[in-house]
Amino acid sequence: MYGEDEIDPHRAHSQQTDSSPQALYDSIDPFSETSQVAEPWGEQATDTACADSDDSESEENAEPESQSSSVQHQTSNPAQPVPQLPVLRFTVGQIVDRSKRTPGFTFEVMTTIPSYKGRKYTGVERNQIEFERLEAHLRSTYPECLVPTLGPGTTTSKYVPDYQNDRLVVLLLQQWLNRVSVHPILRQDYELRQFVEAPFAFNPALTSSSAVGGSALSIAPQQGSGFFSWGKPKQRVVRSANPSPFDQQLETTADNMDAFQKNLSDARRWHGRQARTRARLAIDLKDVGTKLVSVGVIEHNSGLGRSMKRLGKCFLHVGACAQTQSNLEGSRAIAVQDMYTVACDNVQKTLSNRQLIFTEHQVSERQLERKRQSVAVLRASATISPDQVQETLAEFNVAKTDADSKRQRAERVDKVLAADLQAFEANREGDFRALFSALGRDQLHIERQVLGEFKAVLDFVRHANDSSSSSTTSLK
Repeated sequence: MYGEDEIDPHRAHSQQTDSSPQALYDSIDPFSETSQVAEPWGEQATDTACADSDDSESEENAEPESQSSSVQHQTSNPAQPVPQLPVLRFTVGQIVDRSKRTPGFTFEVMTTIPSYKGRKYTGVERNQIEFERLEAHLRSTYPECLVPTLGPGTTTSKYVPDYQNDRLVVLLLQQWLNRVSVHPILRQDYELRQFVEAPFAFNPALTSSSAVGGSALSIAPQQGSGFFSWGKPKQRVVRSANPSPFDQQLETTADNMDAFQKNLSDARRWHGRQARTRARLAIDLKDVGTKLVSVGVIEHNSGLGRSMKRLGKCFLHVGACAQTQSNLEGSRAIAVQDMYTVACDNVQKTLSNRQLIFTEHQVSERQLERKRQSVAVLRASATISPDQVQETLAEFNVAKTDADSKRQRAERVDKVLAADLQAFEANREGDFRALFSALGRDQLHIERQVLGEFKAVLDFVRHANDSSSSSTTSLK
């Protein structure tokens, strides 16, 4: 009776998605020595056109809001013009076929990044599994980055097994693409370009060596991850003996994420029980309404029969409203809470990866020092063969290249991680504020409808009583 057209479960989401502070990634450019101002972590960044006079298409599609915001930013500091990154904009269309086991999506891409073959891609089709492959590739290739968490491909849960909210799925996917496309490191990934341009199925290699530092991060197995362990092991941040202020901040972040995840899991469970209880209430209200309508049909008193049928229709209406509430509570809130439960684990893993990056950097420096000492010994000796000298020099060059790449990644990880955590906190606050606003608005809208129904029943009964009184008086 009341579908998604009347009660929009995404009003607050669509208005407040990606509303985070601008310039979170200032001066972060991992692929060149010159630093440039990165786009803000938010939906506004995808609407910023590149200042390229040769690309007329990007100039035509630049929105007035993004132009005005960039003008205001430049006028605030006219001595230093702000360079703009090339555009990478995703627009998710719709779900192709929900009847399939894995949902597929169509989307369009507009970009001015030079490495892309085209400037506009339309009708690109990818399914949920391919999106999950892309997310897994980004996490394995860039362990120093806090990759955004991909939303679920379905909103069906054990609390609302028969309700599918496709608009919420599309919205969460659009949100994920927006946040990936404005990240200064993730947006330049080669596999992301292949994800757009590949004509057939997308299946990246998860053990890619195209990471920022030139080599994939080797994560050592942890205790409790064997065959006889229960559940999945969680990576914990190791406490340092003499932590720096930034280390203390990261340790506090890890504790906060751990506490937030535990409380969020409890809230999700009770939220689901609330949705299930409301679904049972909806069934009971509809049963009461059906019985009242049946009694009103067989009632010999016409006035009383009309009143009972009207009250029964009211209960049917209220039951439909309760079912709508149950669907919204069991789909949208559960999906967002599940997504951030996974996101908390990803934050813990990223913090652990930072420690592993610094550990590998220290190991590579010690290995380089050993190779340097070996070269010094060879130079001081007069009985070493030329082949042994060449072999030692080759090993030294390999160790030096490895140490340089890991040193660059270690120098960059703190700056990237600081910006990622700031963006994560801004997105987390915005997403939950939007969720609470949408829940409150929908609850208020439905309660008004319920009160309106009971008021209509009261007016109907009063009108029926007045009619019966007037008819009785006329008979007398």
